[in-house]
Order: sequence, then structure tokens, then C-alpha cells
Amino acid sequence: MPLVFRKGKHGLEYRSEAPHLVAKRVAEGWCTSKADALAPKPAQPAVPVAAADAPALDVTSDDVSDDTPPTRDEMERKAVELGIKVDKRWSDKTLAERIDEALKG
Repeated sequence: MPLVFRKGKHGLEYRSEAPHLVAKRVAEGWCTSKADALAPKPAQPAVPVAAADAPALDVTSDDVSDDTPPTRDEMERKAVELGIKVDKRWSDKTLAERIDEALKG
């Protein structure tokens, strides 16, 4: 089984992954080599350059479904908007409950 690596709080982290999951882990920020994981990451621009040139999304399209539950990122943004201090240890369910409480109260 291939190994994937990333730099963690306490040094290099690694895990063995099934071959078909390696691409998914790389997309999540893992690397396929120790050297890549330990290499300094380039600074991210505050606003992606391509974002200004990207066409606007057509939200009236039939392909967009509002039936899907919100993602963790969407819930965290909403919590910040409502002034809720988010604890990263909260489950998605707990976070959703806190947002519902804030919207009702």
C-alpha cells in the first residue's frame, strides 16, 4: 500500500492508503513523498487571479440542487456570520444545532 505524508503540528505525519484513495488524499493536502510534505509551501494569494476572470455561475440552472445538506465550510461561514465561536471538535450535527439556535433566538 502506498504511503502519503503531510507536515503536522508534531512533525511529519504519514499513513498507508489504498491505491485508489491516494488521489483523494493528495487533494486533501497530503503528499506522496516526504520531501514534498516537508518543503515550504508557496504563499497563497489573497484573491485568486483566475477568480476575477471566471464567468459567473448560473444559479438558475436545473443542475443546481438545493436538497443537499450544507458543507462544513458553509456552516462554519454561517456561524462566523452569526457571531458563533466554532470549536473544531464539534460534529457537523452540533454545529448545525448551534446555528439553528442562533437563528431562532
